Amino acid sequence: MALPLPARAPATAAGLRLLAGPEAHVPLRAIDGQDFTRRVIAVAFLIRLLSLVAGVYGLEDGTVTTGVLLVIALLGITSYLGTARGGRLPRIVVRHPLVAMVDVLLVLLVVYVVGVNSPLVFATFSTALLVGVVFPVPVAVLFGIVLVGGYTATWQATGASPGDLGFPIVFGTPLLYLCLIWVGAAVRSVYAEQVDVMRALATSHALRTAAEERARLAREMHDSLAKTLHGIALGASALPVWVRRDPDRAAEAAEQLANDAERAAREARQILERMRADEPDRPLAQVLGERCRAFAAEHGGTCTFTASEVVDLTSDVRYEVIAVIDEALRNVARHAQASEVTVSLDAVGNEAEVVVRDNGRGFVPPAAGSRRRGHYGLEGMHERATVAGGRLQVESTPATGTLVRLLVPRGDRA
Repeated sequence: MALPLPARAPATAAGLRLLAGPEAHVPLRAIDGQDFTRRVIAVAFLIRLLSLVAGVYGLEDGTVTTGVLLVIALLGITSYLGTARGGRLPRIVVRHPLVAMVDVLLVLLVVYVVGVNSPLVFATFSTALLVGVVFPVPVAVLFGIVLVGGYTATWQATGASPGDLGFPIVFGTPLLYLCLIWVGAAVRSVYAEQVDVMRALATSHALRTAAEERARLAREMHDSLAKTLHGIALGASALPVWVRRDPDRAAEAAEQLANDAERAAREARQILERMRADEPDRPLAQVLGERCRAFAAEHGGTCTFTASEVVDLTSDVRYEVIAVIDEALRNVARHAQASEVTVSLDAVGNEAEVVVRDNGRGFVPPAAGSRRRGHYGLEGMHERATVAGGRLQVESTPATGTLVRLLVPRGDRA
């Protein structure tokens, strides 16, 4: 029998902002109500164990009978089973909540055997907390009535008057039982609300991520693939005219269409590769580290990744950063003939710094703002850095290797 948490109203946007940041990752264990309940049950048994130790210490000479020893042993065993690492008792209570009824009967037996005046009664308080956590409020109240009723019947069976026993024993202990049940129920209710908020946050995050991916794909297609396809469409519409008027020109146009179609396919593959490379739910350092390891496995040599601290970027900036680093690594593979590559991610004030360094053949970088044949990759990297609100620096000389430094603004990922 699984232990369900009570249903709550949908979480508010304000609650989402209070509990987590806009890009919080919600692990499954964070919304596992049964795991939380097991932990609280284990805490309740730990309280029982400590109370039992205090109660045994407070026993007076001559009050330790065979029955008391049996009670101490029984409470000690259940406390140990409830607090032992990897113990199964909390799991059993979660799966079969009616087991808690046995614990209530055990408490009443303890009170009956040791008497309401015994310090061992302290060890029974944890049961009230357990009942409040495990059961819904109506059932917890019912068990509370049973607990208080049984306790009251026990002291009444002794024939003592309330004045002889005193207020703490006659009224204080039952009231404490009820208060602990209320505390357990409150903890259960608060955590149930938090579970609903975390689930709503996880759903909101998934929807936002999907929307960002669609918008990002639309931008990529507009910036590259759409333009290429538009050129193919214009060329295809003009091809019949050239076939009738100038077959040689038509052949050139057909060849150009084939080249443009191949370029469109290549751009589509690049877009898909970049989309797969960016996994928004994973830390940027982890993604860059895997890109570095994949580069070393594919091209040989060594590729070392380092990160000095956690760096958060907005989704758009993060995407452009990964695209720039991918292009830098591709340039190393194509031209550098390097045996060692290092990639680093650091925080520099309000900016994030990503550096790709190799020990390859190097080259003479084109002057700023100039366009040189064969350096379209560098031009695209500069454009992406500008889109991300940052700047790109390329330092290289022949035979000394190349350093590519990308600086982009830091910030909470949105």
